[in-house]
Amino acid sequence: MVAKLKTYWYYWIKSSELTLVSLVATRLSSILFITGKFARFFLYIIFLLVLKDKIQLVAGYSIDQLITFFLIFNLFDLLGQFLYRGIYWFRSEIISGNFDYRLLKPISPLFQIMTKHTDFLDLPLLVLVITFLVKRFPQVSPIELLHFGILSLASLIILTSLHIVIASIGVMTTEVDHTMWIFRDLSEMAKVPIDIYVEFIRTFLTYIVPIAVIFTFPAKSLYGLIPSPTIFIALAISLTVYFLSFKFWHFSLTKYSSASS
Repeated sequence: MVAKLKTYWYYWIKSSELTLVSLVATRLSSILFITGKFARFFLYIIFLLVLKDKIQLVAGYSIDQLITFFLIFNLFDLLGQFLYRGIYWFRSEIISGNFDYRLLKPISPLFQIMTKHTDFLDLPLLVLVITFLVKRFPQVSPIELLHFGILSLASLIILTSLHIVIASIGVMTTEVDHTMWIFRDLSEMAKVPIDIYVEFIRTFLTYIVPIAVIFTFPAKSLYGLIPSPTIFIALAISLTVYFLSFKFWHFSLTKYSSASS
């Protein structure tokens, strides 16, 4: 088991090195991309701060709390892009037939496609977001930090599961980009607490596509707004979703028609 983990770690390191070399080779594009990300991030923060002088509460939350929700959203959104950016190249792998070669390798093809591209361009903003959050954590009680940690784990598990589902759909239909962007567009709704939406949308974003569990629940736990039983139920559900996503992945492979067939 340890030897297998070392193999996967070595594979990820080597893939990441190749990605970093390619980004360094296109320095100007990389700098412009990072600059754009920082500009969009700070413009939204400025927008919220401007609202602070005009509005006291939004759906029962102060502007300072909305900033925390926005930081949590960016934390998990950036982690998903940093770790699983390879999914954006998956469609071309299927169409070109490269996926056939990945199936022949001794390393999980799912791991290969999801970690093919480690997005280092998201790393600077990710570090900044974590720094801002750490500065806010001293105001949080130890039990709220524990709840945040448990829900963060559940969020990462569900985030991984949804990427596995998208990859599985790609195997069966070759449609990856559109599915991924639908997920990204739905995720954008979690920049603010889902409490601002009507009941139907809140239900959809919690139980159908669990965007709220990924982005909103961890932020709400920092303010003691998530009961302890709900936190452990969310963790149990995330593990169930993870198990089912792997089942779906293996099922999709049975429906795969290789480029040579």
